[in-house]
Amino acid sequence: MTMPAITANYRKKEIAVRLKKFSSTIQNAFNMAAAEYGEPSNWKFPSKTGDSEQTNEFVNTYLFPYLTGVRVCNTDECKQINKNMGHVGHGVASYIFSDGSCFTFMTGGSGTDHSTMHAYYDYNCLSRPNKRDYDQFAFIMSANAGKNFTFKAGGVNTLSLTKREDLLDACKNHEIDGHSPGTCSALIEFDGWEIKDDYPWIK
Repeated sequence: MTMPAITANYRKKEIAVRLKKFSSTIQNAFNMAAAEYGEPSNWKFPSKTGDSEQTNEFVNTYLFPYLTGVRVCNTDECKQINKNMGHVGHGVASYIFSDGSCFTFMTGGSGTDHSTMHAYYDYNCLSRPNKRDYDQFAFIMSANAGKNFTFKAGGVNTLSLTKREDLLDACKNHEIDGHSPGTCSALIEFDGWEIKDDYPWIK
């Protein structure tokens, strides 16, 4: 096996482990929030799409207090993190783990009876390449009237995909106009938090 192949295999394993850890960390934090605030039906979800103030309030109430080894980014580096995540000018907060990974949340389609939020996780944060499905991966949180609460890898368009071949095809075509972030994240979760040999973006 060549050195580039060895490096790629190591990177695949490292990313997969960190994605699994991030998913379980966020889910556990929400579980702890439920123990304090009650079931999500009692929570105050963002009601306006793209509202950074509501987004930050939600994260700082129901998520951040239940995380360890993480800090809110409040320096100039936050501007670069948000730029890397595609959130320029949105005013969303960035959060950095002690292992050097980071994440942000953005409110998607939301209203008085439903809320969709997108989490963007970068396993090496400010290090390159800062590209979706290479070192940045998307997750989705959704709740209808505070009920049917879910947090999982993927995006809106992956919620209806239940077959691996469909997820793989969507992941391969992630740069097509209209692509919703998260197809590749959902594929990795579907594969048991493993980046398999046919994963298209890390060779």
